Amino acid sequence: MKAYDELYLSDIVDNQGEAFLAVRDEFSGIDEKWFIEKYMQSHVRAMLDIGNIKFANMPSRELIKWFIAEECNNEYKHGEEWGGFIPEWAGKIYAMYQWEHNVKSKDLIKMLPLSKIEEAFPALHQASWESAVDKIHGLVGA
Repeated sequence: MKAYDELYLSDIVDNQGEAFLAVRDEFSGIDEKWFIEKYMQSHVRAMLDIGNIKFANMPSRELIKWFIAEECNNEYKHGEEWGGFIPEWAGKIYAMYQWEHNVKSKDLIKMLPLSKIEEAFPALHQASWESAVDKIHGLVGA
């Protein structure tokens, strides 16, 4: 059983990928890995886990600004960029995986840490989202 109606899937997947990439422009010097881990464990991501319309339709830049303001009290950890387009890919993979396997995002980030995403990226970044998620699912042994 999928996590929510497929009607919202492409918006949530695309938005999350865009958000994970755009955060470096919106919050100069932010630690991108910190942001992704914090976001995946957040209330807003829990709402997206069930296809909440308010958050599913919120533009990515507005969503990350809302998240930093409301859930992080306008504070964030400074650090290095993760680099390139891997944050966007990670965002889309996490969103697609969450929907496909109906797992809570706060559990997914523990089950599939950023280090595993980084390992999978070179081999899978050109595969379709569905194929990449299937291969990653096999790797995590879920």
